[in-house]
Amino acid sequence: MTVMPQAKVNPLVPQLLGYSGLLPMLACLGGIWLWPHLTDQLTYIAAIYVGVIFSFLGGIQWGMAVQADATNTPDAGVMRLIIGVIPALITLCALVIPTLYGSTLLILGLWLLFGFEWRYRKILALPVWYMPLRINLTILLSGSLTAVLWLAA
Repeated sequence: MTVMPQAKVNPLVPQLLGYSGLLPMLACLGGIWLWPHLTDQLTYIAAIYVGVIFSFLGGIQWGMAVQADATNTPDAGVMRLIIGVIPALITLCALVIPTLYGSTLLILGLWLLFGFEWRYRKILALPVWYMPLRINLTILLSGSLTAVLWLAA
């Protein structure tokens, strides 16, 4: 993995923002437990939220491709741009099919996108905190959506 020179961002900031991004999932889990009559709505809201995060992760791919192009850094180039739009398209599909199948598609998408990032991690100029945070948040986000689906069953 190519490591960026001295980090300009305190690693605590993306960690706090990333982990606080799990609060809506905790709210959905708590809501299903407290208000079981709202299970269908809360399950769909959880799927929407994971879709938003998944689409955001696609946007990160675009940012990496643009940065690599601007600095002439070796990168996955066109592939990264294509991969960058796929999460939004998958999210759209996931939200119009039954929630169980759509949520499963989103979980699979999160892990496939992580696999893509992991494969190309050595040629990216990533901050040292990015991949460890990414794996932790992927585990927690996909795990919390799985928990929502389990509670909804």
